[in-house]
Amino acid sequence: MLQDITWTRAGQIFASARPIGALFPLESAMDEIGRAARDLAFCEAAEAIADNRIVALREMIAACDAEMSVQSDAVAAELQAAREGLGEELASFEETRPLEAAFRADQRDEACARIRAAQKRLRGFVANPLQEADLFDPALSREEAVELACAALARSPEDIVLAARAEARARIAGAPIPVPEEQNYHFTQPEGWTAWLATRLAARTGAAMRG
Repeated sequence: MLQDITWTRAGQIFASARPIGALFPLESAMDEIGRAARDLAFCEAAEAIADNRIVALREMIAACDAEMSVQSDAVAAELQAAREGLGEELASFEETRPLEAAFRADQRDEACARIRAAQKRLRGFVANPLQEADLFDPALSREEAVELACAALARSPEDIVLAARAEARARIAGAPIPVPEEQNYHFTQPEGWTAWLATRLAARTGAAMRG
């Protein structure tokens, strides 16, 4: 029952915080950072997959070469045919790889520009004490809104690119995914700032219940 009461109060806070079908100005900036970060993650994943594909083809060709030297003529002929097919596929991938890389570089630049623009809006809010917290969310005090904005400003677009690249390459390699520093969610993912906000509101509501 206590849990129901707690989340009912939190729900009431959220219900009065957002106009239907609209985002508050700072909320919009936070959302844009998350969406651009997600686009960077997709871009870096595509890059890692493309690189891994070429490496895998080269390894298969090398394996065919090694096997042909120890197999019978019939098997060697089959391996040679397979090798030629793999070679053609590799040549095609290597030919289009620069075009793919250039396209994703444009995507990366565009996403970084969106993050910079959104972060500029957040810096403007932080620097102007006359702007009230309800520009973001009536459920937050100005101090809380500033804290949230500063958290979104802590990582540059370049930092986000590097983090997305490390995560993508870890996934391709089957290695452990890098975890965020000192928090249990990725702030730059689309759900990151809402997770931060939900955690903060839940803590506040719980403290009010205990008080």
